[in-house]
Amino acid sequence: MHTYKCAFCFFVYIRTMKFKIVKILDLSGRKATIYTVQIEGEPNTLFDEFLLENDTNYPDELDNIFDRLEIMGHYEGAKEIYFKHAEGNLGDGICALYDSPDRKLRLYCIRYGSTAILLGSGGFKNVRALQDDPKLKYENYLLRNISKTITNALIEGDLAWSNDGKLLIGKLILDEDEY
Repeated sequence: MHTYKCAFCFFVYIRTMKFKIVKILDLSGRKATIYTVQIEGEPNTLFDEFLLENDTNYPDELDNIFDRLEIMGHYEGAKEIYFKHAEGNLGDGICALYDSPDRKLRLYCIRYGSTAILLGSGGFKNVRALQDDPKLKYENYLLRNISKTITNALIEGDLAWSNDGKLLIGKLILDEDEY
């Protein structure tokens, strides 16, 4: 991540990227499919990084998030009540999943109705707004870029949803520069 500061602005530069959409088999089930992303050149997926970064300090919160994801995938689907919506731009589907409303660990994701979720990363939110924390801002804006690339791939026909809306079909390795 590269951050730049000036007297009147603060923004995050996220390099253009190639990434693979990865289905998380253990969490996916008959009610919803759960995906994550692996950035080219990175050894772990974004969700794996989230787990590794927060395992030591927030093990109970991670267990709760993991349990909630299993329930969504296998029993209930991605119900709106599990998410804090409008965490990105209008129409990009970015939301935050948290272990419970009174806790502060946030996992940014893209919700595709009640049948599919794409998990990014996130972190501990101890600020008023995500823009006030460079790590949270980076993770959120990274997922915004991924959402835009996936949306454009869907528009171009390189990706499509299965008839039941749970499976992404087509080109699962995407290059942001192509869209």
